[in-house]
Amino acid sequence: MDLWAELKRRNVVRVGMAYVLLAWILLQVVDFAVDVIDAPNWIMQLLVLLAAIGLVAVLVFAWVFEMTPEGLKLERDVDRSQSITPQTGRKLNAVIIGTLALAVAVLAYRQFLSPPVAVEAPTSAEASESATAEGPRSIAVLPFEDYSEAQDQDYFSKGIAEEVLNLLAKTDALRVAARTSSFALAGSGTDIREIGQKLDVDTVLEGSIRKAGPKIRITAQLINVEDGYHLWSESYDRDYEDIFQIQDEIAAAIMDSLRVHLMAEEQARIQSEVAHNVDAYSAYLIGKERMALRTREDLEAARTQFEKAIELDPEYAPARVQLAHAWLLAEQERFGGEDIDRKEVDALVTPHLEKALELAPDNPEAIAVKGFHDLRRFRYEPAEQAFDRALALNPSYAQAYAWRAEIAYEQHRYLDMLADKERAYSLDPMSLQLSADLAAEYRSFWRPEDAERIIDRMFDLHPDHPLAYQAAAANLANHGRYGEAMLMIQRAIAAHPDNENFLNWEGWSYLLLGMTDKAREHGDARVRFIAALVSEDYDLANELLDEAMAGDKPESWYNLARWLYSVENGESSVSQLDRFVQLDLQRMMDEGFPWEDRCLPYLIHDLRTVGQGDRADPIMDSCREDIEKRFEARYLCPCSLNYVVLFTILDGRMDEAVERADFWLTNGDSDFSLHQDPIFSELSERPEYDELLARNAAQIQRQREIFLAGGGAVHENAHP
Repeated sequence: MDLWAELKRRNVVRVGMAYVLLAWILLQVVDFAVDVIDAPNWIMQLLVLLAAIGLVAVLVFAWVFEMTPEGLKLERDVDRSQSITPQTGRKLNAVIIGTLALAVAVLAYRQFLSPPVAVEAPTSAEASESATAEGPRSIAVLPFEDYSEAQDQDYFSKGIAEEVLNLLAKTDALRVAARTSSFALAGSGTDIREIGQKLDVDTVLEGSIRKAGPKIRITAQLINVEDGYHLWSESYDRDYEDIFQIQDEIAAAIMDSLRVHLMAEEQARIQSEVAHNVDAYSAYLIGKERMALRTREDLEAARTQFEKAIELDPEYAPARVQLAHAWLLAEQERFGGEDIDRKEVDALVTPHLEKALELAPDNPEAIAVKGFHDLRRFRYEPAEQAFDRALALNPSYAQAYAWRAEIAYEQHRYLDMLADKERAYSLDPMSLQLSADLAAEYRSFWRPEDAERIIDRMFDLHPDHPLAYQAAAANLANHGRYGEAMLMIQRAIAAHPDNENFLNWEGWSYLLLGMTDKAREHGDARVRFIAALVSEDYDLANELLDEAMAGDKPESWYNLARWLYSVENGESSVSQLDRFVQLDLQRMMDEGFPWEDRCLPYLIHDLRTVGQGDRADPIMDSCREDIEKRFEARYLCPCSLNYVVLFTILDGRMDEAVERADFWLTNGDSDFSLHQDPIFSELSERPEYDELLARNAAQIQRQREIFLAGGGAVHENAHP
């Protein structure tokens, strides 16, 4: 017997077709309902399984039974001459045609006419998780290995990895570990699984570069962190001049391998800003490597390389961006306390940023560095707009989050500030600068244990790095542990004997410990001046001030001059104080510094002293807002409490000021200049004044003893 012919005669095929069409329509309806009510996925999976089981049952039923005028009978009991299967088949054909038409209608509705299901828009914190569930959602790009015979392409190997990293970071679909963190693990021999765990990524891209004459071979492989298997690998053999095309090809291939479906606009964004000269690109890469080290010498060398790149290729926007960034970093770092003239920096930075944005208006780094320049010039609104736009173009841009956090700080949005700094750290956990910044905020939120956890990790990553020592010393000092902080600074000097910042910090720390004689020996001119002032050696203080005022940067001494004339007794003191108040205000206005929007207790005091109390009123309002927001956010480390005490005195609430001073000292902080503080001295008529000064002096003495008990010198271990 022909099985197929028998299946058709018994209408098994028609019954199966009708069942499949009806089941498909039912599943479409259920799928739509599941989306609307946000039901769990297992409901659909269960229905598909039941439909499959039902098909088998229906087919068996159609084979075994037959419809007759008397009803259903077993097929074997039906006389073939009396069978009505042809008539039943025609009815089934009509059912199939009708069902097919209905299926087409359902399909058209779902495809073209159905309204989109309302879903809640993802928050910025969820943006990094918006990739499709089909593929990995995060990646770290390691610096490529240099397999060239001469081993002279290390900077280039890192450069191409960074370019690919930057291209991948331009989409919301991937969370990309920042360069600092990815590159920190270069050459460490760390297992891929451990790298994934440290950087919190699903995949790792690694590769190699081999240059021979004018030819270059680049190999890249994408590895699944969970099992260590390769997801994708490819090699590119090109002429050296085709390097920019290779970068784009690698990024596009990785995107395809991750099965991340991008919109056309995002596809257009994944293009590099291409240099037209290979030597210009090489100079740019060398400059990037040097700038990452952040020393004075390295920043100078980086600027030289960027200038060379621009000379060779004036249309290469990234070189102009990084040259501007390098100048702004040098201004910010103030190596050895040196001030760089802001107007000179503006004249150097502004043309390069304008040209870079003209050449590459959607370059996230160009936009963010322009925002950084605005931030440095107190133009907070355009700065925040720039950072928001840069992050929209590159959601994995850790530094932009860190810069935006500074805007939130200036606007007293302390929890927003912390969120952005934590976001920056999560994207770039190996960055010592971002680690130090977050540790600073944790200690200001009265979370010293969290700060210490991050600092311990900094020392684990780089046992003798200056930023690790700096973060550790600051964490101790900001909680009044000046003796331990000084020991940490001396350990730092032992590891970095020529570091100007640590040498200056040592002089300031002698002041904090009340060791004014040592401060005069070790400190710079400012430290020697303050040591003379708190020792009431006003003749020496005036002598040092006169020398400074005859120097190149007298404006940097205006605030110190104000301090001197606010505590020195003499006929000319008030007139001299008035002179330096006006000079200091003019300096701030020339720099665009928003002094009326800041809480500056000593400026309030000095303006009142010289009879300009009305100009102090806006500053008082700023103090009230700032302190209120700090208490709301619990953003008050012991180092901030003295500032609260001073404002409370200026606000005339003397009883409360005494209570707050007691709380400040009880929490372990102290101030070496409290007996010479012109604001605190307004409590001198209070019976608690002498006791508060005595407690302050006793705490300084305790910290000095801790320092001396520690040897007052370098311990064997760099980090306790």
